[in-house]
Amino acid sequence: MLRHVMPGLFIAAVAALCVTPASAADKPIKAFICAGQSNMVGWGDSTKLPDDLRKGNDRVLMFEDGKWQPLRPHQPANGGQRRAGLTEFSFGPEIAFANELAKAWPDETIGIIKFAIGGTSLLAWKPDWSKEDADRVGQGRLGSLYKRLMAKVEAAKQSRDIEIVGFLWLQGGGDMKKVDVAREYLDNLKSLVTAVRKATGVADLPFIYGSPRNGEVPDDLSNLVPEVRIGRYVAAEWVLKAQFDAQEAITNSKMAILRDIEKHPQNVHYNTAGQLEVGKLFAEAFLDQIGQPNQMSRTGGTTPLAILAMLGAKGEAGVQPTKLEEYRRIFGFIDANDDGELSTKEFVDDGKYMTRQARQGIFRASDANGDGVLSEKEYVTNRIITDEAKAIMAKMDEDGDSKVGRKEFFGHCGLPNHLSKAVFNEFDTDGNGELVVPEYLRVWGRWARSADGDQ
Repeated sequence: MLRHVMPGLFIAAVAALCVTPASAADKPIKAFICAGQSNMVGWGDSTKLPDDLRKGNDRVLMFEDGKWQPLRPHQPANGGQRRAGLTEFSFGPEIAFANELAKAWPDETIGIIKFAIGGTSLLAWKPDWSKEDADRVGQGRLGSLYKRLMAKVEAAKQSRDIEIVGFLWLQGGGDMKKVDVAREYLDNLKSLVTAVRKATGVADLPFIYGSPRNGEVPDDLSNLVPEVRIGRYVAAEWVLKAQFDAQEAITNSKMAILRDIEKHPQNVHYNTAGQLEVGKLFAEAFLDQIGQPNQMSRTGGTTPLAILAMLGAKGEAGVQPTKLEEYRRIFGFIDANDDGELSTKEFVDDGKYMTRQARQGIFRASDANGDGVLSEKEYVTNRIITDEAKAIMAKMDEDGDSKVGRKEFFGHCGLPNHLSKAVFNEFDTDGNGELVVPEYLRVWGRWARSADGDQ
């Protein structure tokens, strides 16, 4: 009898030893709904992505063609995109967003369910859609985009076990052309979010949405009284104000401010670097909304200011008095009307050095409070940050080609090994394995201005 029992016990024991914790593939996919208009559709160029983002992997998925598959650029470039230089596939913010979430959640599979159509107004996305209403913006022919979105979500649920954990929205331009439509933006946005939450069964589904800013528009629009603008987007201020107010009007929502995102020349669409940056900003907003810091988690809890100090930054304490006086003297020289402030006319329009585009970039970076003018302190602070950052980068640029590759950074940054890779990846916003001055300065400047070291 014992001879017959022992084999069974042995097999059971072996089976018990072979039990392991559930892998990411065994769990429900953490799925995000992504919707909106052309910048959610995306004008990123697949040929400019590193191979890992271009080809995808089994832990970051998309629901396309009726099945879950590795997330990668897959939409063939259209005529307008080809004229802008795209030759293969386009992509939107979902690529960087999903891969950032995969880093933050290493034990999960991330899924993207995206449905977006360029140029669309919220009137075309209303849950209580009517052709008559959508025809106010000439989009009745599209049918109910809300129904089409939710049909795709339902198909994704039927295809595999998923847990819907977020709703990402990037849209607004389609409602900026008519004041009467723009005035309804907040109510229409609230209705859409409410309907998506009801349909998914997630009453508190985090809602993350983008709101564009340029150098003249402040982050805080609480006191904005919308006025008609000149040009194509006459009602832009009503939409921007509605997006700002949505933070309070829609529970568990987070606005990602998209300031001065890189675009294609003479175009309103974000380019490759711009789409990657937007994706990261959405990821930061989502993780912040659910109480999980993003950059801090990737750098092992080391604050941005601490990292800059480890790289050699000293800020104003490291600047000689003569250099500070030089900065102030230059400010005074540019300040033509001697009012203690630099307007865009003085700095950008009437500037004599560098290109106009470069002057615009410097003005935006310097304008810390977003009020459209530069004080002497803002100007001097930006000069300190920029000159120090460039000097530190130059020391790492071993071959003098004005770029810093991974090997150069790791060999000269002075950071502990566990931080070197994480910090390089933070600076390398386009993910191509090398740092150039503009992308490096964007991150450095944001970190240097983080008063509490937590951005």
